[in-house]
Amino acid sequence: MIEAWREARSHLDRQHWFLLIVLGTTTFFEGFDRAIVELALPQIRSSFGLSQASASLWLTALFLGALPAIALTRRADRVGRRRMLIWSVAGYTLATGATAMAPNIATFAACQFVARLFLNAEAAIVWTMAAEELPAKARGYGFGLLGMTEALGVGFGAILYGGIFEPNGVSWRWLYVVGLPPLLFVAWMRRRLPESGRFTAARDEGRLAPRWQAILQPPHRKWLVLIVAAAFLTQLLTQASVFAIDYLQTDRHLSATASNLMLIFAGLPGIPLMVLAGSLSDRHGRRLVGCLFGSFSVIGALAFFWIPGGIPVLLPSMSLVLVGSMAATPVLGTYAAELFPTALRGQAGSWVVVAKLSGQAASLAIGAGLVALTGGLPWAVTFLAVGPALGIVLFAVAFPDTHGRELEDIAPDEVAPVVLPL
Repeated sequence: MIEAWREARSHLDRQHWFLLIVLGTTTFFEGFDRAIVELALPQIRSSFGLSQASASLWLTALFLGALPAIALTRRADRVGRRRMLIWSVAGYTLATGATAMAPNIATFAACQFVARLFLNAEAAIVWTMAAEELPAKARGYGFGLLGMTEALGVGFGAILYGGIFEPNGVSWRWLYVVGLPPLLFVAWMRRRLPESGRFTAARDEGRLAPRWQAILQPPHRKWLVLIVAAAFLTQLLTQASVFAIDYLQTDRHLSATASNLMLIFAGLPGIPLMVLAGSLSDRHGRRLVGCLFGSFSVIGALAFFWIPGGIPVLLPSMSLVLVGSMAATPVLGTYAAELFPTALRGQAGSWVVVAKLSGQAASLAIGAGLVALTGGLPWAVTFLAVGPALGIVLFAVAFPDTHGRELEDIAPDEVAPVVLPL
């Protein structure tokens, strides 16, 4: 395994590392911003007087911010990855700061809807740029590094809130204030971040798609349908992850500090495994590595909510969930960039983000009904776990192995002149 990790590193030069540092910084703050709701959900519910079921319905609206992100990411296929990445980082940072001042749940949801609109666009563009700039034999390794920095952002939020803010009575609103520094990073990116070489070549050679509907034509339509379906299904366990901290405090009677610290320790093994899984996928294939770790996540979620006991039982179960999802997500996420040509790659990434966020919204909406019907989270999680299980099967039987192949060999670029209106 270590040999696969070393082999992937050997293919990266100084420019590749610079790009990974820049993109990794954006994913760090993306992970931090996305995690705030989960980390402080009991306190947010208390501030706005929400039950678990009503909070689940309100949170559904936040995840619908993925839908308008398609338009932003489509612009990245027309005007460039770099420009839209900068706009996306600035947009979600401002909306995150505004969330700190939300006087009611409706305003909170509106601010987070806007924030997640830009977050989703930023996520799609980051993975697109990484796929286009990294060498074929280190693409999975690079995606694993980006997944690791996102996980570190989540861990930083858990330490900050569970270890410092909550024990000292500092409001959850300050977490959103802490999310403002990326605005300074935007100014630096404007001067230093280069445009994707593959996009520049496609633009100069007239290979950009003139209309967004091109992705719905064969052969792209087949892969779009498959990857959207798989991405949607694998996110139907979101209810479990969003309410994990809430469940520990409400049903298992742990403190906010203990719950957040348990999240940190449970996720620690997954951080190096994300990079290692990416390296292994570069050698042994995306399907084998991604589906194996994805299965661990489903098994761990069921154990977390059903097996009785305290921290000795809950901690390894949560660790299985986090390690499995952290290792599987960047590996299987490579398909969104690898199966589509340069002219459609940004838009494809956005479709996948929309599918994932739609799956998350569906999980929360369905979960709200199941919690109200069954009276608790365990049965709701059990029913929702069917989705990820089907998604893993779909990845295993319907997707090709793309490891070690250049993007042009997987999805050849087609010459499609852009027709501009007079």
